Amino acid sequence: MKEQRFKELFHKYLHENLTRDDEREFYQLWLDPSLENSRAQIIDQLYDGLSDDKDMAEEKADLIFRTITEKQATVLRLPVSSGRVIWRRVAVASAILLGLGLSAYFLVFRKNEQPQEIAQISRQSEIAAPEMNRAMITLDNGQKIYLDSVLNGSLDRQEGVELVKLADGRIAYERGSGSIEVRHHTLFNPRGSRVVDMTMTDGSRVWLNAGSSITYPVPFTGNERKVSIEGEAYFEVASDARRPFIVSKGETMIRVLGTHFNINAYDDEADIRITLLEGSVQVADRQQASRIKPGEQAIVKQGEITVADKVDLEQVMAWKDGFFRMKGIDLASLMRQISRWYDVEVVYKNGVPKARFGGVITRDVNLSDVLKALEQYGISPKLEAGKIIIQ
Repeated sequence: MKEQRFKELFHKYLHENLTRDDEREFYQLWLDPSLENSRAQIIDQLYDGLSDDKDMAEEKADLIFRTITEKQATVLRLPVSSGRVIWRRVAVASAILLGLGLSAYFLVFRKNEQPQEIAQISRQSEIAAPEMNRAMITLDNGQKIYLDSVLNGSLDRQEGVELVKLADGRIAYERGSGSIEVRHHTLFNPRGSRVVDMTMTDGSRVWLNAGSSITYPVPFTGNERKVSIEGEAYFEVASDARRPFIVSKGETMIRVLGTHFNINAYDDEADIRITLLEGSVQVADRQQASRIKPGEQAIVKQGEITVADKVDLEQVMAWKDGFFRMKGIDLASLMRQISRWYDVEVVYKNGVPKARFGGVITRDVNLSDVLKALEQYGISPKLEAGKIIIQ
């Protein structure tokens, strides 16, 4: 069953037809130890069916092969085939795909040669991926609730509203009967913390990325539901035609009734980006306002709003799905994501190298695996005293 499913998913991967759910299942099967003996054979069989235009140039193939095998590391023998390296999405991205596992081997598949020895990358300093969210909620009276150190169940109860931590780690406000005085709480998710998921009193859900916060009333009252954010958040807003939901970041306001959208508003980014997945939103800043449709992105920079209609939604939502998706991203943008997730500083010794990337990396791997994957693109990162140094 697993072998057949892996074969189906790998075939879809080669033809770039994986859905998000397929992609997650594919990576899980790629790392499944029960498939260790059959995986290479399945890949070889599928590669034999590819047309020659899927191959890359010999020079590029040899360069990648040398880069990988010349690493100083423990050597292990794995079945590989030879000739030309398998199509670029597997050859170049093999380091990224297989960097998903704790063993982090790098494979290169070639036609018509005997099995060769492939290097397994050794580790030096390790910074592990976040294993839990370290978020905290600050109540209106200044009390702080650290979510990683409290048990499931009731965290705070005041007349009419109870704050609870659910068995799956989510946070939820449960509205009871009766009227209560409105209070304001802040949920803060620090750098180096897993994504935190919260349901507000109106039933709207918000996911906060690392290094982000949201301030919100408990409960929502009046003619509008207004919250403010820092950083990045994804909202699934409960529909309420009588009370619009408003998200603010400085002078930028996003106004919705019921919809799904992402907002990236980190202070170290050059602009604010609001991406709509479902419904309709209006984005306003100073004297300008624009309405965007699903699949569009509003970009706010220095009070000016532009709308992009060709947006890679998988790229935008990769953080929530648990990936670094690197297609077309520049190095500085990628490193900002990495620095927030692992809570490390990035230092460029000679400016930011120009590089473009492809493929994906799960956010569950150690930082060293991510840095090894970047080396395949000519980047030379070093981890020193909790800092990533890029020459």
